[in-house]
Amino acid sequence: MSTGPSSKEAHDLPKKVPKELITPYKLTIAILIKCYCQCKESGEFQIMTTSDKLLLQKSFCIIALKVLHGPDLGLIEIRNIVAAAPALSTIPIQFGESLKQLNGVGKLLDVIEELKLIVNGEPSQLDKSSIASGTVLTKTGCIGHFLRRFIVFFEKLTFSEVSILHAAYTIYYEEGIALAQCGSSAANLNRHKWEDKPWSRRQAELFLCTQAALYENDESRALNPQELQAKITSMLKSNPDLAEAHFMSFLNYLKVNDICGAMKTLFHCFDRRTNPDVKVFNDDKSKEHRYAALNLAILHHHFGHTAEAVACLKEAIKIAHEANDLLCLQHALSWLYRFSNVNKDNLIIQCIIKTFELNISYTTSLALQDFAQYGSVKTAVKPKVLFKTLSKSDVLNSQHSFKDLIFSNNAMKSSLWRLYGKTLLCSLWAHELLNLNTFLPQTSAYYGEGYLQSVCNVALHLLAEGEYALTNTILQYMKTKYPHEPLARNWMLVENWSHYTLALYHQRYSVAEEVAQKIKVLDKWEGLLKMAEVNLYRGEFTRAHAIVGVILKHYNRDEHLNDGKYCLLRAKLLQAEIYYTSNSSAVGVAETLLETCLMEATTSGLAYLIALIHLHISHSFLAQSMPTQALRNLKQRKCMTEIMGNGSLYDRARANQLYIRIKILNSDKSQEESYRKTLLQAVNDLETVKNDFKKLEANARVKNVLNIQAHLYNALKMDTERNNCAFECQRLDLSFAERPASKLLRYL
Repeated sequence: MSTGPSSKEAHDLPKKVPKELITPYKLTIAILIKCYCQCKESGEFQIMTTSDKLLLQKSFCIIALKVLHGPDLGLIEIRNIVAAAPALSTIPIQFGESLKQLNGVGKLLDVIEELKLIVNGEPSQLDKSSIASGTVLTKTGCIGHFLRRFIVFFEKLTFSEVSILHAAYTIYYEEGIALAQCGSSAANLNRHKWEDKPWSRRQAELFLCTQAALYENDESRALNPQELQAKITSMLKSNPDLAEAHFMSFLNYLKVNDICGAMKTLFHCFDRRTNPDVKVFNDDKSKEHRYAALNLAILHHHFGHTAEAVACLKEAIKIAHEANDLLCLQHALSWLYRFSNVNKDNLIIQCIIKTFELNISYTTSLALQDFAQYGSVKTAVKPKVLFKTLSKSDVLNSQHSFKDLIFSNNAMKSSLWRLYGKTLLCSLWAHELLNLNTFLPQTSAYYGEGYLQSVCNVALHLLAEGEYALTNTILQYMKTKYPHEPLARNWMLVENWSHYTLALYHQRYSVAEEVAQKIKVLDKWEGLLKMAEVNLYRGEFTRAHAIVGVILKHYNRDEHLNDGKYCLLRAKLLQAEIYYTSNSSAVGVAETLLETCLMEATTSGLAYLIALIHLHISHSFLAQSMPTQALRNLKQRKCMTEIMGNGSLYDRARANQLYIRIKILNSDKSQEESYRKTLLQAVNDLETVKNDFKKLEANARVKNVLNIQAHLYNALKMDTERNNCAFECQRLDLSFAERPASKLLRYL
């Protein structure tokens, strides 16, 4: 043991917090390791079979990792952990006896001497007669490293500090024994009591790294925000200058949208990052200031404070310019692209060029993905350019093994295929990404945002096909895998979308409007579109028109990159539908609006939306009693082929229904035999359409098909079939929660 530095040396040396605290808990763990080593040196170990030896070593290594990497535990918890491993049946007894025999400072010193012999690979003096050849543990291993550090820092203690340690151990041991005799309730009290015991810096750093990795890769295995904050508060009592803990607390407050706590912990992070006992040059101080300003800008952006975010970002750029910090400037440029609504094209291109020059591969790949996302809302950027850009990002991700960017890249491809109307390709890319995750080792599996977006795309595809049970199963999986925001917002949107779809099909318009309000909280513009659609189907055309007007007036596609121009085109398409559904004299206005949408969708390459617009144009021709023009428009390659190949079950069914109606009106009534065959074929085809609507539980659509079938059977003089259709139609009409505005549906 060292007697400590002289008074002069103590005066000259700066005061530092010890790097390692020797606590009763660490002493107990050291004794546990000693008992394990003595067990391996004993004769009983030598007569064990090879499998039993391996099981013993494996069980103890798992326990060692558990007790070494966490904070200090109570004695009863340590004993329960050891007793829970059947392979270590002989160790708990020996462990308890060793703890009991440590009844003086001399015994403590003897334990340290035995630990030295173990670390040096020498046999224990107590078991010289039954020594196995070779060392029991390696110095470079996790356990050996712990023992060497424990011995080194114990040697630095003065005699009085050793006496204090033994006194603390005595209290620790006696309280543990007393609580063990009182039962489980006392054990819980003991656990909560020892949670406030000191954390070493290494324990704290390991805990933070583990939690950060879990939050990035598998959030369901990480602590929830409340428990994590309790742990951080506990470790900050022992390590108040640990900047990483303050930054983790900052991220935790962001997760629960607590701006006061987030700002406070962010300031603490950069206040405590610099060691006050070490001389810091101006450049280092400037670095702290500019990165603090950059993070403060990100904080304000998270809470929607655009003006404050831009001001903080300008401050970071100014300080970075003064220090000539190109890396900080590049990060600031990346965030400036997100904050600004002016010259986005130039900003993102400059970001890609500069990051490539500075060899910042991660930021370069991220910038390429941002360019593809932004390009998807620009009419001048073709889809092939976007996918080529994402391929360049793929190359960088594969070269540097950026797992999160690999998943986000593929998820973006899946979403782009959905945007362009290729739902099968969207589902294919989503499944490819999910299969990619299954091939990874369990320790390397990724369950971040990219994985979640792919699962959401699969759920939306199943919802569109009427597979409600499978959709709910996927939603339950996402709820357990992503319990906290902000990632939870993705599955919340899909869940509300599912509830809205079912409510709309069941004609429960009040429920559908309530769900649309919830969707509005998660996605403002999507919620407004849903509210307008509900009012259209309910027959409240004035209100629906007013909601669409709000979207067309206030939507700014530069600020909303999720769907860009697609949202505006959907709003215009909905407006056209309101025109020709509410007022037959406004069909001409609706056609003009549809032609405008068709030109914009063609320029953007939105293939599926083009097909839907053609479908609405054919419906408007039919409303004007022009079935020939309607049939000619419907037979275009870009209409029925696209809908049948990539459309949802709902769109396929209503497209088929429209085609059958147009085909009947175009048939020649003068040819009785041919006309009768056409009607019979139409009845059979409508049966398929009715089954599709039944699978979707779209009651109003089923009733409409039955009504058409009843009229066709009446024309065919098939009274029994007609009456059956009429009866079923009446039964459905009585089961409606809210009756539609008219008996027959006028909308598409």
